[in-house]
Amino acid sequence: MTTEKITLSQLENFLFKSANILRGKMDASEFKEFIFGMLFLKRLSDEFDRKREQLRKKDFAHLKDQPDLIKELLEDKTSYGETFFVPVHARWHEAWTDENGDIVPALKDLKHDIGNMLNKAIAAVEEENDSLAGVLKNNIDFNAVKGKTKIPDQKWKYLLDHFNQPQFVLVNDNFEFPDLLGVAYEYLIKYFADSAGKKGGEFYTPVEVVRLLVQITKPEAGNNIYDPTAGSGGFLIQSHQYVEEQGQDPNDLALYGQDSNGTVWSICNMNMILHNITRFTIENGDTLEDPQILENGQIRKFDRVLANPPFSQNYSRANMKFPSRFREWCPETGKKADLIFVQHMLASLKPDGHMATIMPHGVLFCGGKEKLIREIFINGDVIEAIISLPPGLFYGTDIPACVIVANKNKLDSQEDKVLFINADREYAEGKAQNKLRPEDIEKIDFVFTHKRELPKYSRLVSKAEVVETHDYNLNIRRYVDNTPEPEPEDVQAHLIGGIPESEVSARAADFARFGIQPDTIFQPERSGYLVFNEEIEAKLVIKATLEADPALQETLIVHQDALEAWWAVARDNFAQLCDGKKMLEVRQELLTTLKDKLIPLGVLDEFKSAGVFVNWWQQIRYDLKTIISTGWHHTLIPDEYLIDTFFHAEADEIETLDAQIELAEAVETAQEVAAYEPDEGENVTAAVIKKALKALIYDLKGSTGDSARKELENLQAQDKAIASIEKRIKDGKTTLKNKTDELELKLQLKRLGGEEFKAESFELIRQVDTQLANLDPGNKTDKKKITALNKDKNALEARLAKTDGILAVIGGQLTEEDARRLILKKLYDIGHQELNRYLNAEKRGLVQVVEKFWDKYVVSSRELESERSETLRELDGFLSRLGYLGVEV
Repeated sequence: MTTEKITLSQLENFLFKSANILRGKMDASEFKEFIFGMLFLKRLSDEFDRKREQLRKKDFAHLKDQPDLIKELLEDKTSYGETFFVPVHARWHEAWTDENGDIVPALKDLKHDIGNMLNKAIAAVEEENDSLAGVLKNNIDFNAVKGKTKIPDQKWKYLLDHFNQPQFVLVNDNFEFPDLLGVAYEYLIKYFADSAGKKGGEFYTPVEVVRLLVQITKPEAGNNIYDPTAGSGGFLIQSHQYVEEQGQDPNDLALYGQDSNGTVWSICNMNMILHNITRFTIENGDTLEDPQILENGQIRKFDRVLANPPFSQNYSRANMKFPSRFREWCPETGKKADLIFVQHMLASLKPDGHMATIMPHGVLFCGGKEKLIREIFINGDVIEAIISLPPGLFYGTDIPACVIVANKNKLDSQEDKVLFINADREYAEGKAQNKLRPEDIEKIDFVFTHKRELPKYSRLVSKAEVVETHDYNLNIRRYVDNTPEPEPEDVQAHLIGGIPESEVSARAADFARFGIQPDTIFQPERSGYLVFNEEIEAKLVIKATLEADPALQETLIVHQDALEAWWAVARDNFAQLCDGKKMLEVRQELLTTLKDKLIPLGVLDEFKSAGVFVNWWQQIRYDLKTIISTGWHHTLIPDEYLIDTFFHAEADEIETLDAQIELAEAVETAQEVAAYEPDEGENVTAAVIKKALKALIYDLKGSTGDSARKELENLQAQDKAIASIEKRIKDGKTTLKNKTDELELKLQLKRLGGEEFKAESFELIRQVDTQLANLDPGNKTDKKKITALNKDKNALEARLAKTDGILAVIGGQLTEEDARRLILKKLYDIGHQELNRYLNAEKRGLVQVVEKFWDKYVVSSRELESERSETLRELDGFLSRLGYLGVEV
């Protein structure tokens, strides 16, 4: 409980600030490799230092009498096993001597020619580690001209200083969970992809889309997995993470990829390493022309193939190797490479393998050679599913996209059938991009895995229908049309008013889910027609009326009670994470039990109930990794939870002081403005007012008479009042700062205990005692030193006493049980927020149903006509009085 760990938010913020240091006239995408390269160097150097210290203290401890031998062994890269060997040219903390005998500073201390020295460092690292051959020095050039100018040494120095912060030693032992650096690296990749706009799609596929393809292909330990257009490696890394989530050994995966862009290939390799993945092979080259992942000189076969190839590219057959991969060729021009990529992926798939790839919709229905290729796929019965994705998910393109899922070894029940899933209406809207929500992924995966048919969402289609009815056209809307039903319109209601009772009855289920009776809103008008109740005088009243209904309130309470009952059991599952229970087991148990609680209540269906859970799980999954790795660590507890539990009175006092200061400042401003007329545009401050008052006072001091005396007294009173307010504000701010600092200290002591705070004081006292022991009280000079040292010692002892006093007041350091209780409360609160969010969405849906009746029928055509006639009569009256009507022209 006393150790400080680097949290995900801290590391993400650290990397974000790194990018900001280099930001200037360049786009972030222009310097991404610089940040990636610096992060990679720092990580390798920190890990190397940790390993070297371990070797010195443990492995070579028996050689302590042979320092020269130890030094030699520490410079032998074979001593470091799987840890990357970092040569002296690339070490963060170690200076070295060049061939001229000159001392070269460590990387952290460089001040001149920094770009060139960083290039030498990455080149040295690459030369000493065969697995990095070609990865760094050919793709990262710290001296490259980006934007209009080369990055100056001063900016490089700022970046080095930023990475040199002592709390950011990038080794796994310092992280709240082992894969922290990899997760933060993905955050950085997304940041650069967002900044790059359209070009971001060249190296990054949105993480939600990646998760969908991984989840529906379900990789397993022992698989080898391949991405022919690897980008930054998202599909491969998420496959690794998915297998780990299943409680299997992710190191029993072999990951393969290829990318044509050298810089992107370099980023991918670094991404793998920073995720602690060791079994991977990423090649650099054009996959269609020169596939480099081979076995015995032939195209290698894989258990899983996952990819997001570039859409609608041209290609060339001239230099194409292994042409037997392709049973049919599309035109080389006209941007027709999409199904060429698919054929390569199928050729790379084992007989029992599974493949999923993102494709533009056009490949599903275009004619010509693309139709012939579809015939090959359908007749070969390799397509398992086609999934339509929502619009706007990908960087820089609005081209509608789909997922083609292939399976060379379908179950007997699925032979000669294709599952069509039309999921293009279910997503979260974003400003720049839309996004698949966790519940959308869960629904697609569930429907795909169980081959479930849902109205307007999914359907199993026979080969005969595809071939005979639609002539190999795979356009998803031909099989699953999810166009909303047309809105019913009642002509009589539009003409003479009223709301059709039949339409209200058709939405009875919307009311029944919340236990609301329609007569809460409507009352009979004539046979077959209703009107709004008299108290609903305006559209705005509808929402308040529904929300105030006791049945709706009871429905919400029942859901909260269900969540409470679920949590009373579920929280014990988290305690078992520390005892070795797998996250997958916990997830499955919690998902199943929560759905069992919520679905019978009738408001949230199977998929929305799952949505509550998966959104909650997405937010807490890194907390769970920390619990597994580190236990109930205090970094998982937000300050507000500690304050609410232990320091509520202190927080209230600070809030009151803050309010008083704001009030005093308002009074001060009012007095200043009242007493002084500023010039136009002048900034009125207390100093300006005091200066003006002093000038007036000075002018009046020589005057005589009662009027002058009274004016002088008035000005002096105002001057005194302002001084008094200023003092009150100053004192209040001082008190506020002291109280805030004291609360911050209490929070730190509650989290970490007093040992770390006291250790420094104890060490300083020890040093003082050592100095005192060597001084002679009888010596005049020493006597002065003794007095000063004793004063320092008394201050240190007072500091220790204060720390002990605060610890006593706050009840000591946070216990593990305290931490567990507060962390579980935070997890529950997040779940509670998610449930409320879903219930509020359902409430809004009900309100919108009723408001639509208002919009459609509350004003009839007769009323509109009457209003129109009345308006025309008023207009005619105005025109007549003005003399424009009844005048012959």
